[in-house]
Amino acid sequence: MRRIRRGGLRPPLVVSVLIVLSALTTAAGAATPPCNPCAGLTVESVTPWLAPLAAEPALSGEQRLYIAWKTSPLHTAAAADSKELAERGAIPWLRLRFATPSPLTDNLEQLEAELEGLSALARAAHERTHFAIEWDEAITQPAEYAFLLKRAAVALTGARAGNLVISHPLPATPEAIESFYAEEIAAYVDGIALQPARGEDLAKAIDLLSRLDPGKPVALMDLPVPSPSSRMLVDAAAQAAHGVATTFFAGAPPSVATITPLKVLAAEFQGEDLAYDPYSTANGATAWSFVRGEDLAMRVIVDRASGATRLTFGDTTLRRPMQVDVETGESIELFGLSKTATGLGIPLEGESEVVILRLERPDLAELIGEGGLAEEVTITTERTIPVAEILRRLQANEDAEARDLDHYEGVNTTHLRFQGSGVNRIEATFQGALFFEQGQPYDWVWESFYVNGVKWRGKRIPEIPLLEPEKAATLPLAINFDRDYAYRLRGTDVIDERDCWVIDFEPTGSVESGNRFQGTVWVDRQLFVRVRSRALQLGLAGDVISNEETLHYSPVDSAGLATDWGDASFHLPLRIVAQQLYSVLNATVNVEKETLVTELKINGLEFEQQRQARYDSDATVVRDTNEGLRYLVVDEETGERVVQNEFDKDRLFLVGGTLYDESLDYPVPLAGINYFNFDLRGTGAQANVFFAGVLATGNIADPDFLGSRWDAGASLVGVAIPFTNEIYRDGLEAPGEDVDVHFSEIELSLGRPVGNYGKLALEYELGWRKFSTADDTAEDFVLPQDHLLHSLQLVGNYNRRGFRMRLAGSLNKRSDWQAWGLPDEPFDPETEEYSRWGASIAKTISLSGFKKVGLELEYLGGENLDRFSKYGFGYFADSRVHGYQSGLVQAEEALGFHGTYGFEIGEIFRLELVGDGVLATDEATALDQELLAGVGIAGTFMGPWETIINLDLGVPVAGPDDDGFTLFLAVLKLFK
Repeated sequence: MRRIRRGGLRPPLVVSVLIVLSALTTAAGAATPPCNPCAGLTVESVTPWLAPLAAEPALSGEQRLYIAWKTSPLHTAAAADSKELAERGAIPWLRLRFATPSPLTDNLEQLEAELEGLSALARAAHERTHFAIEWDEAITQPAEYAFLLKRAAVALTGARAGNLVISHPLPATPEAIESFYAEEIAAYVDGIALQPARGEDLAKAIDLLSRLDPGKPVALMDLPVPSPSSRMLVDAAAQAAHGVATTFFAGAPPSVATITPLKVLAAEFQGEDLAYDPYSTANGATAWSFVRGEDLAMRVIVDRASGATRLTFGDTTLRRPMQVDVETGESIELFGLSKTATGLGIPLEGESEVVILRLERPDLAELIGEGGLAEEVTITTERTIPVAEILRRLQANEDAEARDLDHYEGVNTTHLRFQGSGVNRIEATFQGALFFEQGQPYDWVWESFYVNGVKWRGKRIPEIPLLEPEKAATLPLAINFDRDYAYRLRGTDVIDERDCWVIDFEPTGSVESGNRFQGTVWVDRQLFVRVRSRALQLGLAGDVISNEETLHYSPVDSAGLATDWGDASFHLPLRIVAQQLYSVLNATVNVEKETLVTELKINGLEFEQQRQARYDSDATVVRDTNEGLRYLVVDEETGERVVQNEFDKDRLFLVGGTLYDESLDYPVPLAGINYFNFDLRGTGAQANVFFAGVLATGNIADPDFLGSRWDAGASLVGVAIPFTNEIYRDGLEAPGEDVDVHFSEIELSLGRPVGNYGKLALEYELGWRKFSTADDTAEDFVLPQDHLLHSLQLVGNYNRRGFRMRLAGSLNKRSDWQAWGLPDEPFDPETEEYSRWGASIAKTISLSGFKKVGLELEYLGGENLDRFSKYGFGYFADSRVHGYQSGLVQAEEALGFHGTYGFEIGEIFRLELVGDGVLATDEATALDQELLAGVGIAGTFMGPWETIINLDLGVPVAGPDDDGFTLFLAVLKLFK
């Protein structure tokens, strides 16, 4: 921030002030060199110039004389040369010539080797070194050169935050400059190099650059050294007048006489607040004036090739002229001034072809005089950092970290929580050693497996079907040939007590199948590292509806231990939370995934031995590939672990158990099989068949129907035994009205994802309903007519951040519906057609140690409902109340709450405490928000022969059903 005072200033002084302020404002935040004009030499070898540099006058402080030379990024000796130059006061300018041929994508290994060398060179070079990235095909292949330049800039900035990056010398033509900037490189270069050009063309080129990339300094490369060499100052001044920041000369023999004028230039024209002043002209010789912001004094380069002996300036406030000998640096005061009302005449001493003048002005208080200070103006030169610059610094830090972090190992614990309806959920947890090597996919060993918190006791963890979305082809924040993503700086936020930039990203152009992300990254404003990132994968197809992943970064030290955020820390995603939605048999399955990485060892010496030991064991190992996780199996011929690209996509389970509630005459035994295939005959279709004696179901679905985002499927349900439908009237059971109901049904469905988290489905169901008398049915009770039931239902699901919302509505029609019931009961024929609707919202919260809390709120309603179309509250009913038998209580409207708390005991038992409460309303049976409540306990534990046993026991605690219980016991064994 600059502050000036304005009062009765003379016009020439006002102009000088404005020129300085304009230059300071333009240069704010840019890597502008602290000199104007600046100059340098391009040399063949550094060594011959070391002695001339050391000779008097010596360079010191911020005096800038640049020495550039061409070398390879693999030439590590250049670092020593840079230090020797810096010791003698020069600024090293490495012109790094990359040798990787085009196309770069076919030679990435060679490019990576050069970038690795560049990073090492940058770390070893002197801290004041400038780095120019040059490539023979930079002009003809701008897109490829931009890719190379970005990668090199990131490597350089990652090696040292203050490293300055300069472009390849571009032709001073609009075509070359526009092609270069069309590749969005502005944030990756700190200076633009241009080839020599005519003054008019150069001025146009710099004007174009000032519009494309304001404030970016320009270096003009390889002008021939004039004769005498002192005329380099004239050429440098002339180029500065066109807007060039630094002019390089080439072809000079190493000598004290050659380099001394440039030393004098560096001493006399140092400072960030020097600006070229085209209005302070001099008559009598060609001259270039530069005004200093600190005191508005001037430095003037005078070309005396015409033999001039005197200069005249129009500014009469100038005083105390000094002449500097450009060949020695010595200065003398000039006398014999002639001052008139219109100008100041200054004599020139000696015969040198080029001289430098120093001219002072009175201070501001003296110039303003008795009028005092009329006004104070504050000029602020602060700027908002652009998003591209944030990304460059982020990429640089990640590049540096990747070069320091060769490998690490740790323990990966991944929880997969498969959410069913309501609060029901199955949790599978895999735990084991993780091995990560830079540039390679990670390997993960499954050493422990938990089902609902119960540890698997088998000899080997079973191989389950790996349902995962494919990886995106291009990732956000990565440097690619194509501009795959657009970035927007949304603002700032505080995340995990860190002040962060918030950057949104989205793909550019069309999104092909599963190959792009959109989301947000939170970047630490102090360290420029990721604190958190969230990405939603786009263009998904097949059975994957949605894939959203949030990475939480944590700082660790070189030993892998938690530490404070800092430049010396590694910042790794040690916690990853994801939500994935799958279309499985036309149902939307919500999978919440949480990954925790612990017990880190970074760059451990026994990394390879530990990994090989796991390979040699019989443990299940998976690898993170572009297609998702894949099993790493032992090749029978070589004995080595290889990726299993093709694997069994079906599984066969043996099922046994029993089901009982009081609507059944006896406990129903269950014994049978369940077969699931998620890629039937290689078509991508899914199929499931379940047969357990009295119960049979079958499903088939195509999650990518006709190559679209629609899914289509069919299902069949058949039950061989009836369920007794009972009724309560005025709080009393009416056994004479009991009816046994047999049912089976076929359903056709068509669904489509809506947005990224929802799905709409249209379902048609054809059901068969058969009625028969129960043990206590009255003789005069007329049974309902057997019929076909046609139902058309629209269902909407939305899953986001653990919340699950469902809306459903159906229209239903019976094929035949006649009067039924006791003789004195009214019958409403309009119930032949009825409608039902419902809504629910649920969330399950996972706690540490396999604990969980689940909550659900639901509403059910309808129109023209009767006893056999109203809502029930048993095990197979519309709303579950633990302990209530199926078909006991019916309601035309219900508001329900369901809660569960689960925990495990010693990795042996998993228990869940369940509570259900429903306010039921039904006019026909005199229920007016009657509370139906039940509690239960559900458990999971390992049985013999690698079986998993599930138990669900419930008892009623409030409402009409005040005794009895319900029981479900299932034994599951994976057979194939």
